[in-house]
Amino acid sequence: MGEDKRTRERLSVNHDIYVRNRLDGELLGKVANIHMEGFMLIGSSSLREEALFPVVLEIENVTIVANAECLWTSETGTGDQSWAGFGFFDLDPDEEQKLLALVKRFEP
Repeated sequence: MGEDKRTRERLSVNHDIYVRNRLDGELLGKVANIHMEGFMLIGSSSLREEALFPVVLEIENVTIVANAECLWTSETGTGDQSWAGFGFFDLDPDEEQKLLALVKRFEP
């Protein structure tokens, strides 16, 4: 197995955080872990690496509007879902504050 090159602690989420494409409302998947620079998603759609996505993260009564780049993808062992790693960019200061509050919810 390859060397883990992560530089940020990923925080596992214990609530459903849905990720939708803002352009068409398509559900991309659910967040598996998150931090201030990005998130890992699991979903049934195959996503293109190095593609930019205007996304909205939805949890309970909170929505976070962001732009994210799909950095990598990997199929699950069953092949009917895939993992995707995203990095946030050009995050509006108000959305960054909402993201910070969300990330703090999952800190140990």
